[in-house]
Amino acid sequence: MSIIKNAIDSIQIGVEDFQSDDDRRSISAVRNIAAGILLLYKEKLCQLSPDNNRELLIKQNIRPVKNEKDEIVFEGKGHKTVDVQSIKERFRSLNVTVDWGRFDEINKLRNDLEHYYTSESPDAVREIVAKSFLLIRDFLSDHLDQDPQESLGNDCWAALLEVSDVYSAEDKACQATINAIDWKYHSVEMALKNLRCNQCYSSLIQALYLDDCYPMINLHCKSCGHDFCFDEVIEQCIDDSLAGEVMRNAMDGGNSPYDACHECGKSTFIHEEGVCVACDYEMEYTYCEMCEEPLSLEEQYNAGKCSYCQYKWEKIMAE
Repeated sequence: MSIIKNAIDSIQIGVEDFQSDDDRRSISAVRNIAAGILLLYKEKLCQLSPDNNRELLIKQNIRPVKNEKDEIVFEGKGHKTVDVQSIKERFRSLNVTVDWGRFDEINKLRNDLEHYYTSESPDAVREIVAKSFLLIRDFLSDHLDQDPQESLGNDCWAALLEVSDVYSAEDKACQATINAIDWKYHSVEMALKNLRCNQCYSSLIQALYLDDCYPMINLHCKSCGHDFCFDEVIEQCIDDSLAGEVMRNAMDGGNSPYDACHECGKSTFIHEEGVCVACDYEMEYTYCEMCEEPLSLEEQYNAGKCSYCQYKWEKIMAE
């Protein structure tokens, strides 16, 4: 059976799982649709592989060898196929454009649901189905030269289209209330794309009162009906928003873009803004009183001195 056939079958089964009245099939729906998307990506790599080795680019390990004509060619080693990171890298080098931000969002939500799913999470599943539809539709059309409706079948296509339209309308209505709030900080506005219900993980969140004062913004989940305050989820929003930057900085030997606040203890002190976005704490000391070097958050305990000058001062005092 071909990869593209497996991909379509997986997506169709996922949609059937989603339409079932059995809550236990919700996670199965998410898994099957996510697997189908990855198979579509692998199909594209097969299409871009050499004619004499159609599965070359889906192999995790590719090595150069000499053929019988003493020419350098490439062959796949082992049975392991490419993972998500490898697909990203190969698509990037082959100029295959995918909305990886949307894919990563779906993938993270899928992982969260597999660990924490409850019967109160139906709209979180619906969100995955709706957002997956856009990836599936665009990739089939733009990169595999297939008509999405014809490939998926009328029943599957109609179900995906309906879910996407309904979810988009509800999401737009919720987003209008969120956009009407003064969120005070740029980093918080950027983090709002990660705003989710802390009970069912749905992103269909409504701001209840437009005159609420940040950060005590009253929120309501349109999916499960849970009421909560933005202050309760701000740490998770910031963590999700800056996770990629944290990883990149770590790989480059840099520092985290945020740290724990000395005042409230939440991991919401944003270095770029120089403030804790949860409690408005700002560093009391910004430059060393002895050498005038900029001070870090950790050096606030030195009462105006950098670590080196503090060390020298303590040494002098001890003599």
